[in-house]
Amino acid sequence: MKKSCKHLLASAFLLLATPALTHADTLSDIKARGVLTVGVKNDYPPYGYMDNNGNTVGFEISLARYIAAQLLGSPDKIKLVPVNASNRMQFLNSGQIDMIMATLGITPERQGQIAFSDAYVSAAGPSIMARKSVKFDQWGQLKGQKVCGVQGSYFNKAVTQNYGLQLVNFAALPEAYRALQDNRCVAMVFDDMSLQNKLKDAAWSDYKIAVKPYEFTPMAAGLRKGDDSFLAAVNQAIVKAEAEDKLIGWEKEFAMPPSPYIAQQAVAARSATK
Repeated sequence: MKKSCKHLLASAFLLLATPALTHADTLSDIKARGVLTVGVKNDYPPYGYMDNNGNTVGFEISLARYIAAQLLGSPDKIKLVPVNASNRMQFLNSGQIDMIMATLGITPERQGQIAFSDAYVSAAGPSIMARKSVKFDQWGQLKGQKVCGVQGSYFNKAVTQNYGLQLVNFAALPEAYRALQDNRCVAMVFDDMSLQNKLKDAAWSDYKIAVKPYEFTPMAAGLRKGDDSFLAAVNQAIVKAEAEDKLIGWEKEFAMPPSPYIAQQAVAARSATK
């Protein structure tokens, strides 16, 4: 009798645990609730940031709204949840969001944890921003130097191991910028496009890109593993947007430099959708 009770308890425990080990049909859930919930950046021009009216806008925001329109019939059927590099994957895997569209680079390590959509941007990787007075212009010259960074950035491990940077990481991008201006670091490492945009601000006229990027990284939406029907729908929407030159239009709207990758993807998408 005791063995039977133990067996029943063990079976009940497995049944209760099963939902945590499997994936719901996210696409069906989204359609049932009528809202797509997306984790986005709101401090990261040109991909996602707050405009002067307090609205979250940007290249990835426009693409996320386009996907919502394809899935639900309206770009307004979307909930934008602010995330950062250190919490975005946690938000996804805990079910707080349906998808990440927040400057998420595709890396082998991340591919072991989540699924990725088709890449929609090939972005310049990290560069080094510092005061114009600095003399260094090579990654190796920063060995042992304190360099401001942001927690969760995909390149943190590489720049530490390959170039010996002594990273001083902050939870959010604005904190890292403030630390650089306060001279708590000799420089700052972050993705090149964001740093280039920061240099357009008059308050940063005394700074420059001191060291150029060493790589380009594909960026994509992040989804939970096993969400195959949702992934297929997202990819279909991305290809449709590419074929309609939407990404090229958003690139211009948000003052991004013309990307050969986006142009090539538009041509390929038009061929695929004929």
